[in-house]
Amino acid sequence: QFLYFIALHNPHAMAVGKNKRASKGGKRGAKKKALEPMMKKEWYDVVAPADFKTRQFAKTICNKTQGLKIAAENLRGRVYEVNQADLDGVTNKDQPYRKLKFQVMDVDGRNLLTQFHSLSLTTDKVRSLVRKWCTLLECPIEAKTADGYVLRLFVMCFTKKQQGQLSKNCYSKTRLEKWVRFRMTKMVKKRLAKVDLAGAAKLLTNDVLVDSLHRRCNALMPLRY
Repeated sequence: QFLYFIALHNPHAMAVGKNKRASKGGKRGAKKKALEPMMKKEWYDVVAPADFKTRQFAKTICNKTQGLKIAAENLRGRVYEVNQADLDGVTNKDQPYRKLKFQVMDVDGRNLLTQFHSLSLTTDKVRSLVRKWCTLLECPIEAKTADGYVLRLFVMCFTKKQQGQLSKNCYSKTRLEKWVRFRMTKMVKKRLAKVDLAGAAKLLTNDVLVDSLHRRCNALMPLRY
């Protein structure tokens, strides 16, 4: 006897689980509404240290606290740049050409409390100092403050003509350059070792350290800065 098995094939029948859309019941509802990104953010005031006339110098934005994402942790460590003339409210000498950076250390409500981070000159000011027929003296110095911060300073100055000099150039001798760098390094380390970071920032922004360096090193050779 022979047994015959006949399978009827239905072209419209499919295996279970293949048609995902049919098994899930088609599209579920409409698309999610697009939320406005700014609704999740908060504004904060950036506050400079107490040594400056203008305390609040900038505003910043940050996402609100959601679950384990704390807003204060996101804000700490941020660095903000501002012009010194805007902080002091005056435009004497080199203040408009100085860029100060402050780092956020703590969050007090909607205020970000900062401390001194760095100081630099604008590019146009540095390039305006460079001239022909003179010597550029550069002196990198690493000095430690009383509260343990290590500051890296890049001191730069130029030679100038002596009074009544007829020669058009004023190049310096190598041995004198070494003496100037040695005296600069010794003075900077000695002055900064006695003050904390806030005091060091005050020395740099008020030209106290620069004027004392110029007064002591100008005895070795005529300098300008």
